[in-house]
Amino acid sequence: MLGQVITTAGIVDVEVVSETYTCSDRDADEMGRVLVTAGYLADADLRAALEAVTEVESGVLTPDQAAYALKYAYDNCLPFNAALESTIMQAISVVNPNLLGEILLAARLVSEFQLAVAMDQARDCGLTLGRVLLLTQIISLPILDSSVELLRMVRDQELLLQSAADALRHCAFDKMTFEEALKSVGMEERKEETRPKLGALLAGAGLIAEFDAINAAEVGLETCKPIGQVFHETGLVSALVLRAALKLQSMIENAVVSVNQSFELLRQVHNLNLPLEDLMKELGQLKNKMLSLLVQSGAVSQDDISHAGGIYSGDAEDILQALAQDQILSPQLMRDCARCVTLLESGKVKWEQALSVVSYCKRTGADLQDALANAQAESSQKLHSFPHTLSPAMAGGAA
Repeated sequence: MLGQVITTAGIVDVEVVSETYTCSDRDADEMGRVLVTAGYLADADLRAALEAVTEVESGVLTPDQAAYALKYAYDNCLPFNAALESTIMQAISVVNPNLLGEILLAARLVSEFQLAVAMDQARDCGLTLGRVLLLTQIISLPILDSSVELLRMVRDQELLLQSAADALRHCAFDKMTFEEALKSVGMEERKEETRPKLGALLAGAGLIAEFDAINAAEVGLETCKPIGQVFHETGLVSALVLRAALKLQSMIENAVVSVNQSFELLRQVHNLNLPLEDLMKELGQLKNKMLSLLVQSGAVSQDDISHAGGIYSGDAEDILQALAQDQILSPQLMRDCARCVTLLESGKVKWEQALSVVSYCKRTGADLQDALANAQAESSQKLHSFPHTLSPAMAGGAA
């Protein structure tokens, strides 16, 4: 027991204790004397360690709790009893320190000692417990992500804590997927969520890191704050971006925009510092012009629109998306058409030229640059041949 306590406390290396164990005839007092003689422990350290062993053997403390108090005594040059009085409440409270610690402890993914030390480090450094456990490589990011999601389900009364801990243990030790682990604890298959999580939306747009999303979810659970509020209070996103993300959650759920479109819109809100409503208005205008250009150029027919979109609602954005999904429009043609609209609005091409360019792109599969070059060549050729097409009478009149 002495060897377990002092190695768990990190006072003496396991290899040293193992070697001493074989040389001391397995007696704790003798082992202690050998360690003192060899210079690994001071007399006061040995007395503190033996007192810790006594507390464990009497059932007052668990080995992890005794090791935690011994480590505190060793680091602060205190007698064991004084250290115990200073740390006993902390040592006992590690059984239920916070939500994350509770589920990790129940799943047997951390020990009481590891949890107590990590909580000390989190408090001293101003970090979350999850971040400390990641930095010290006690748990992995997928385990932290699963832990936070399971805690959310416990909060929402979808799972009991023990069932959540069992599912987490299956994820960690049995390498089950999250859904498999839930089934293993008797939870029915969940409906696929059409509303993306706020953190996933912001991370997908590249505005925050994946870890930041998990970290904010942990803070939200511990403080009972909405995760959006945590994002804003920690300075991860601006109020403008947060409002846009919350709005886009509903729009995705209602199939108004796709997830990929929402990523781009969030990036634009962030980069241009414009409200989502302004960007959506501009996007709608762009889509309407694109659809007109595609129809008038012959690249898309009314039959194509009816076939792809079913009942035509008049919403240009939905129709363009439907045409792309039906493979009537290629991604390249969509991009080239959008660029053509930009050239039109800047006055660099006229409407007739834009129609010709889009039609050429559709027929040949060429990109916009080749189509523009072809249009310019055709225009130059027509201009060059114009005098030769005059009638003799007109030519004479001109003379």
